[in-house]
Amino acid sequence: MATTKNLRLARFLKVGLDILFGAMVFAGVALVLWMALSPLIIQLAGIPGTVTVPVTVGSGDVPEMQVTFANPPDDTISAAIVEQAAGTLLLETRNVPMIVISNAPKLVAAIGLGFIFYLLRGVVQAILGGTPFEAENARRIRMLGFAVLGVGILVQAVTYLAAAEILNRLPTTIPALNPGSTFDPGSIFAALFVLLLAQIWSYGLELERDQALTI
Repeated sequence: MATTKNLRLARFLKVGLDILFGAMVFAGVALVLWMALSPLIIQLAGIPGTVTVPVTVGSGDVPEMQVTFANPPDDTISAAIVEQAAGTLLLETRNVPMIVISNAPKLVAAIGLGFIFYLLRGVVQAILGGTPFEAENARRIRMLGFAVLGVGILVQAVTYLAAAEILNRLPTTIPALNPGSTFDPGSIFAALFVLLLAQIWSYGLELERDQALTI
C-alpha cells in the first residue's frame, strides 16, 4: 500500500514537473521572441513597452512616487513611477535596448528554472523506474543543488546589473534613484538543503551496494 501511494505521488510530481518544464520552455521562447520583435511590435501597435527594475529611494513606506527628470528624457519615455520607497521603477518606454535589458533577468530565470525542472524530472523518472538509489540519480541531485545556487546568484546579479544599466541610461532623476538590492538568501538555503539531500542519497547508494555484496 505504501509503495502504491509513493508511486502515485511520484507520478503526480512527474506530471507537475512536465508542466513546469514546458512552461519554462514556453516562457523562454516567448521572451526571446519579444526581445527580438519588440521594435516591430511597438511600431505597429503604437504603444510603449513596460520596463521594470528594482530601485531604492530614501527610506520609509510610500505607496507610489512620481519620478521626474532634471533634464527632459527623450520622447521614447512617457511615464516613470516608483512603487514603494524601496521597490520597483516602472517605465513606459519605446526604448528597445531598455526593454531588452529589463527582460534579460527574466530570460536567465526561465532558462535556469527549465534546467532545474529538467533535473527534477530525471530524479522522479528514476524513482518511477524503481532505481532511485543509482549513481546517476545521486549525480543529478548534486547537480541540482549547484544549479539552484548558480541560478539564484546569476539571476540576482543580472537583475542588479540590468537596473544599474537602465538607471545609467536615464537622465538624472528627482528623487535620485539607485539600483535596489537583489540579494535573496532563500536560494542559498535551498541549494544547501539539496546538496545535503544529495549527500544522503549517495550514502543510501553506498548502503545498498554494501547490502548487495553481503547477500
